[in-house]
This record gives sequence, structure tokens and C-alpha cells, in this order.
Amino acid sequence: MAAGDRQARPPRGSPLVRRDDGGPVWYEARGDGWRAAFSTRLGGVSAAPFDTLNLSLSTADDPALVWRNRLDFAAAAGVAAGDLVVPGQVHGTTIVEVSGADRGRGARRRTDVVAGTDGLLTRAAAVPLLMTFADCVPVLLVVGRPARALALVHAGWRGMLAGIVAEAGRAVGACGAATAAVIGPSIGPCCFAVSDDLGERFEAAFPGTWRDGHVDLWEAARRQLATGGFAAADIVSSGLCTCHQHEFFSHRRAHGATGRQAAIAWLTGGM
Repeated sequence: MAAGDRQARPPRGSPLVRRDDGGPVWYEARGDGWRAAFSTRLGGVSAAPFDTLNLSLSTADDPALVWRNRLDFAAAAGVAAGDLVVPGQVHGTTIVEVSGADRGRGARRRTDVVAGTDGLLTRAAAVPLLMTFADCVPVLLVVGRPARALALVHAGWRGMLAGIVAEAGRAVGACGAATAAVIGPSIGPCCFAVSDDLGERFEAAFPGTWRDGHVDLWEAARRQLATGGFAAADIVSSGLCTCHQHEFFSHRRAHGATGRQAAIAWLTGGM
């Protein structure tokens, strides 16, 4: 990206706080006992087409550069990259609970990820969960005040239709009362044009989410969060479209040749 792109600003109104201290550029969300960080594509070391803050080892990028990016992004967010717990995402609905014993799984190598998983749940403090995205929807679910459990979900259109967000709601609901949810940067209804067949499937599952040839994945996530016991006032959407706003990677905008941003979420345990 051109140097001037670092200075770009998305439309006002996002409830997330933009962080730019000269390194990785990212967005922060936080609450009582939990924190989350959503990266952009800015402030890393990867070369095109992964420029610059590519955080996925599942791309053709140099793994050494991805690890450097993970080190820098994790440090900026306030966690240790070596503690990250990373899944092998497959656009499914599996939710796996992880603990302190899982710290570091998938942090440096793809060979030891939490395999076949698109949702991670933890009740352990200081166990940072990381997932990567390039238009799919990151959804964070929190229970308890202060937080005593959280789940981080990767919801593409397949997972959204299959109900992964509702599945995560059931999983965290077993840990206590729902208190907060964040729908992170992802492709918005402005850009997610779909076929009539796919639109009709969304309309059948989530009436009102297919309009003028576009599907609203954010609203589909809200509907599933509501079924999981989250009140409308407790659901926050970033309002940041990864396809429309070029400070993010977008699989659709780049026709697949791109990197991945990430979400990191963790329980602070009173820290």
C-alpha cells in the first residue's frame, strides 16, 4: 500500500477505538474483565500482495514475516505472541474450549493449530485467542461481569447460515449470563452482493437480511446473538466494511490474492 494509505480514516461512527502508534494499526474493544483487538492491513512487514500486516500462516506469505507481524501486533495489543491460541479454520460450526494448557497452539506453526475449528471458547485468564479474516465476520461473545468466559468466532457465509454464532451463544451460555458481544470488521451489506439462490437461503433463515441483491451478515449475526440471550443494547457492531475500506484485507476486493487481518480476544482476569 502507498505510504499515504496509513493516514486514511474510515467513516466516523464506529464504537471501536482506532490505535495507531507508528506500528501496527488496529481497533480496540474492551469491557469489564475482557479485551479485544482487531487488526488492519497497516503497519507490518509483508510484501505485496500481503502488504503489510498479514497475520495468517495459511497464505503464501513468508512464514517468518507472518511471525514478525504476529509478534508486533500482539505486543501492541498487550499480549505475548507465543501465548496465542490459533485454530485451523474450515468454515464449519465446531466450538472448542481451550485452557492455559493450550497456550501457544498454532502461534508459530500451522502444524499444531486447534484443527477443524471456527470457534474458540475459554474460561482461563490471559489465554489470547486469535483468528484470521479477509471479509468473514469476527464475532466475540462474553459472559459474566466481570467476564468469566468468552468465545471468538470466525463466521463466513457458510458458517453463518449453519448457525455458528448461535452455537457459540449456547456454548458460552453454559458459563453464565450473556453480557457483551462485538461484531468486528468484515464485509458489510454495502459490498456483499450474492446470487439469488444464496440470497434466498439467507432470507429464509434470517428474514430481511437479503435486500437489493446484497446480504447483511452483520444483521444475521445479531439475530443469532439474540437467540443466545444477548440483549440488543449489549451487541456492538464495528460498522467497518473490509471490502469498502482499503485499510483492511478483502478477499472479494482482491479476488483472493491477499493477506488476512486478525482478531485477538482474551480475559484479563482483573488485569
